[in-house]
Amino acid sequence: MAVLVGIDEAGYGPHLGPLVVATAAGEFPGDAVPDPDLWGALGGHVRKRPSGRSSRVVICDSKVAYSGRNVAILERAVLGFLAAMDSRPSSLAELLAMTAVGSDAGAAGSGGPRPWDSPLGLALPTATEAEEIRTAADHLASGLAGLGASAAGLRLNVASPPRFNRLVQTTRNKAAALFALTADLLAEVQTRWPHEAVHVTMDRHGGRRYYAGLLAAAFPMTGVETLEEARAVSRYCLHRDGSAAPVHLTIRNRCETWSLLTALASMAAKYVRELHMRQLNGYFQSLVPGLAPTAGYGRDAWRFLDDVAAAREAAGVPDAAILRCR
Repeated sequence: MAVLVGIDEAGYGPHLGPLVVATAAGEFPGDAVPDPDLWGALGGHVRKRPSGRSSRVVICDSKVAYSGRNVAILERAVLGFLAAMDSRPSSLAELLAMTAVGSDAGAAGSGGPRPWDSPLGLALPTATEAEEIRTAADHLASGLAGLGASAAGLRLNVASPPRFNRLVQTTRNKAAALFALTADLLAEVQTRWPHEAVHVTMDRHGGRRYYAGLLAAAFPMTGVETLEEARAVSRYCLHRDGSAAPVHLTIRNRCETWSLLTALASMAAKYVRELHMRQLNGYFQSLVPGLAPTAGYGRDAWRFLDDVAAAREAAGVPDAAILRCR
C-alpha cells in the first residue's frame, strides 16, 4: 500500500481566531505513490472550479472555495470526505474529537475565559443538507474506489490564540510556531503508516525554501536527505529509524493547485477556522446589538476589539484570551 498525504494551513496572518493546520490522506494500492494531481483521475467525481451546477465535489484552494459569505463548498468537501470514511460528526465538538492532533488543552486557563468556545453548541452541517453530504461522500468514495484507493484520514491541529501565543513564546517567532504545528501532523503520519511508502505534499511556509534543518530538529531519529531546494520546490526524503519505507516530502509554491489532497487540507483548515470565527462573532453579537462580524484580519480586527471592549470587560475576557501576540 502507498499513502498520499496533503498538508495546508488557514489563519496564519490574522490577529483573531485560531491558526489551523490540516492533513488529508488517501491509501492507494501497490507500492508506487500516485501523482498528487488527482483531478484528472477523479474527473467524473470532483472538479477544481466552484462555478456551475454539477454535483461533482469542488476541491480547490480554500481561498477560491470560500469568499467570506458561505461555507457550503468547504463543508460539502470536508464532511463528504469524512463521510466517505463513515465518520459523520453532528457538531463541531464531534468533528474535533474525530480529527484532533496536538492539544489545545489548558489554552483557556492560561489565557483567560473564552465563553464563545462552546463546540458542543455548534451543530453540523451548518450550510448544507445531509443529502448533499451523502452525495459528496458517494462521489469521493466511488472515485477513489475506481483507482483501488480509499479516503484514509483527515487530521487537524488547532491553535487558539492562547496556544498560538505560547508556541510563539517557545519558538521565538510565528514561522517556527507554524512549523511546530505542521511537525505534529508529520509525526502522526509517520506513526500511523510506519512501513508504507508515503508521499507528503505541502505548501511553502511564507516562501521558505530550506527545511532540512527544521526537519532534522523535529525528527532527530530520522535521517533527512535533501533531494532538491529550488526556487519553486523543495523535496526531501525522511529515512525513518526501523523502517525500510521512507517518507517523501514535497514542498512547493501554490501546492494546493497541484495536489488535490493539499487542496482538501486547505479546505478543512479553513472550514474549521471559520466555524471558530462564527462562534466568536455570534457570542459578541449577542452582547453588542448591531455589531458587524469580523474575519479577524488587519484593521477590521482592531475595529472589532474596540467595538466589543465594554462587553469583554464585563465578561472578564482579557486580551490574552482573544488576541494573538504576532
